[in-house]
Amino acid sequence: MDRDKQNMAAFLWHAALLAVTTTFTDINTVFPALILGMGGTKLHLGILTGIMVGIPLAGQLLFAGFLHTKPRKKPYLLMGIFLRVLALVLLTLFIVRGKSWSLNWLLSGIYSALLIFTLGGAFAGISYMDLVGKSFPGEKRRIFVLRRQGIIAVGVLISALLTRLIMGRTGNSYSLLFGLSALALLLASAGFLSIHEQPRAREQEKQSALKIISQIPSYLKADPTLARYIITGNLLGLGTVLLPFYMALAKDTYRFDGAMTGNLILVQIGGMILSNLLWRRIVRKGGFKPMLRIWGLLGFITPPVALAASFFLPFRFFIPVFLLTGFYLGAQKVTSDAVLMEISNEENRALYTGIFGTFNITLALFPIISGGLIGFTGYLPVMIFTSLAAGASLFFIREMVCPVDRSKQG
Repeated sequence: MDRDKQNMAAFLWHAALLAVTTTFTDINTVFPALILGMGGTKLHLGILTGIMVGIPLAGQLLFAGFLHTKPRKKPYLLMGIFLRVLALVLLTLFIVRGKSWSLNWLLSGIYSALLIFTLGGAFAGISYMDLVGKSFPGEKRRIFVLRRQGIIAVGVLISALLTRLIMGRTGNSYSLLFGLSALALLLASAGFLSIHEQPRAREQEKQSALKIISQIPSYLKADPTLARYIITGNLLGLGTVLLPFYMALAKDTYRFDGAMTGNLILVQIGGMILSNLLWRRIVRKGGFKPMLRIWGLLGFITPPVALAASFFLPFRFFIPVFLLTGFYLGAQKVTSDAVLMEISNEENRALYTGIFGTFNITLALFPIISGGLIGFTGYLPVMIFTSLAAGASLFFIREMVCPVDRSKQG
């Protein structure tokens, strides 16, 4: 097997098993059901989302400064993965041993484990982006992204069926889910052991986070597309952090048990898989910029549909909302990292990842703010604001210059 095929097989092996971990620890369904089932409030849900989504992005700049000049990224990728495995083991122990603890102590333990989990993911994510960029240049990268998404879709479907089975039939469903997640992630890391990484020469000295921050204006001035993508990421990020609150809205409006939670997870995953069949054709034809527009449109449509269903319709008509969130997730997963890889190169990819993550401030702050606001004002103002923000993103997407635009100009 040549190196390209070996690297492709290793990345796809990781993607298949990562899909299991992603489904078993789903931020949009599993964790909200866990927190709300323990007696947590919307504010607790907002803190959870802030830890899972916002904090790792804010920490990326610090990690980018450390990793930017490292000639090899694979050791740091594995280190980040092993931190995530450790966090999942701790999370499992807290769930099993913390039944007699107070809610505040149990939540503190869960939040601490999730903090390790997400920071480990951020550390690994920068190295992963760099390795993908080096392993699959140009058109091969687009082929890899589409194959990876197909593998993920199959893995997520299988694991969603398992999630539904576990949550519907076992008394210790969450500890079992997290324990299996740790095992799957550990097995997923084995794929990277076989990756051949071509080391890059040390061209620059290690940069501190403060030094990188001082250079950010020059990076944004030199590349307006990066600046526009940062704005787009913030506007669409509001819809991303809102996803867990659809489960909270469903639980507040309708009453259902763990088995129904598993059904909703399955519907969401089904939406993601069905949409990927369409997303593949769009990416092959026009690249990832059209997918950004679709992502924005879905972010604009989904909140008002959810509100209308919860206000006026019985539960069976709310279920398609999770189909829409599946479409949204599919568009996000196909698009977000791929666009960043397309507008960057080997020299600046780690820094672009750190800059983009650091300036995604809505993902760090909005979950906590929205959790508090929903408790006082209800869902209507937050969801309408999120919908309008997604609509506004379309103006910035139009001005971005991606490879598809350059090919038309050429």
